[in-house]
Amino acid sequence: MKYTFIYLAIFTSTMVVYFTLLSLQESPTSNILGEWKEISWEYEKLDSILQKDNSFDYMVTDHIKEQISENLIIHKAETWKFTDNETLEMQGSETQKSLHWTLKGRGNILQIDGADLMEHYEIQELSSDRMVLHFNFDMQVRGIVKMTFEKINT
Repeated sequence: MKYTFIYLAIFTSTMVVYFTLLSLQESPTSNILGEWKEISWEYEKLDSILQKDNSFDYMVTDHIKEQISENLIIHKAETWKFTDNETLEMQGSETQKSLHWTLKGRGNILQIDGADLMEHYEIQELSSDRMVLHFNFDMQVRGIVKMTFEKINT
């Protein structure tokens, strides 16, 4: 009887500490809100994953970026602004779009809905000042594009 009480007390206190720490952590939704500036695009070929290091192969030039994003919502968007009402405003030098965004899964999938398109991006890193998104695409060569953003302080 004495051991049952001790085990129950330890289990209860562990759960209280766990849920307290979980409630103090910022949610991905609150971290993503704000204005983000695109810093870089990097490309990793899937066929070269057997490399010794885990780095991406090379930086994507503007020409390759245009080819990759030709049929994507993100085409020529350099600034992304996430708002409370799940509206995403994308601005580029020549374009401006207003779309709907939601976080899926455990907050690691960003879904962007356009007029007739829906795209999914895997959130690799999300902090108060940096966001890294990955997306797969089919072009001449299979691969993953890593998009890096920094938060614009407004």
